[in-house]
Amino acid sequence: MPEEKMAAAKSAPAAGMNDESKLFAALSYVLTVLSGIVIYLMKKDDKYVKFHAMQSILFGIVVFVVMIGLGIVGLVVGLIPAIGWIIGLVLGLVQLVLSLGVFVVWLLLMWKAYNGEKYKLPLIGAQAEKMAGA
Repeated sequence: MPEEKMAAAKSAPAAGMNDESKLFAALSYVLTVLSGIVIYLMKKDDKYVKFHAMQSILFGIVVFVVMIGLGIVGLVVGLIPAIGWIIGLVLGLVQLVLSLGVFVVWLLLMWKAYNGEKYKLPLIGAQAEKMAGA
């Protein structure tokens, strides 16, 4: 019997969270930075939504910077005679794998937000929490 109460307590949504909060939290990830900013500004009073919106913004910025950085490194390395094309090919494959990983994480974040879970990404999750005041 106590195990059932513990399971119910774990799955219970946070106080004050409703379906609208969960929907807006999930929608904040759709266009990462853009949707995150719009929803952050729309839902200033909802800490759950603000957290997910801020995490979406930071996630989008990190992904953008990493992908642009890899692209620039690939272009520069590609100019090296003889071995540049091999390194460029490897970096291209790294970008492909990273893109697939980002897609999976993006889907996971939307799923967790929609299910009422405050899932924090490593490194940026704590920063998003601080910035959102959640």
